[in-house]
Amino acid sequence: MLLLCLSILLLSLVSAKAQDRCGRLKDITKKAHQEVIAHEYPWWYGLGLMRAETNCRWLTSLDGHGSIGYAQITPKFLDHILRPLFPDYDKPFSSDHFYALAYLTKMELTKACRLWQVYQAYNGGGLVYRECRRANSCKHEDCRRECRRKDVCVWMTPQGCKQYRNACEINYSYSKKVYIYGQSYYKEGEEKIKFW
Repeated sequence: MLLLCLSILLLSLVSAKAQDRCGRLKDITKKAHQEVIAHEYPWWYGLGLMRAETNCRWLTSLDGHGSIGYAQITPKFLDHILRPLFPDYDKPFSSDHFYALAYLTKMELTKACRLWQVYQAYNGGGLVYRECRRANSCKHEDCRRECRRKDVCVWMTPQGCKQYRNACEINYSYSKKVYIYGQSYYKEGEEKIKFW
């Protein structure tokens, strides 16, 4: 019983620390999303995304693609789009990182019928849109049933991949995390865009 209580206490402390780290990113995240997308955009999901990606820490990923920063932006795929607009997006403590995240979010908004798709596309690419077209639905659970993806490496070392996970499992749980983290800790006001 003592071990259970200590485990719960430790998890609470870790969660509080992540929330505190994310709280420090709140103002710049809000400003970037409101300036790049729209004043009424629910910017708190940007914080939810950074919490899901890195617990709001500046990291370089071990996924083999070199994703960087709070939002795990991947220069390998996005540098040609982001560098001309946000030249310092890949540098720690640069506001360009937050503006780049907002810009990528705005790009996905043009394709999505719900916000959950925006965040899944951010995490796993545009396959979510194909899955929803096959399902003829914008509902998360309908699109999930149409997901047929491979296992992907989530931990790459010089010796090769150490850990694989199914891409459907990763991607369809991702939007749920973004939603929970955004809603639970940072939501302000009413949402004018449907998440689900």
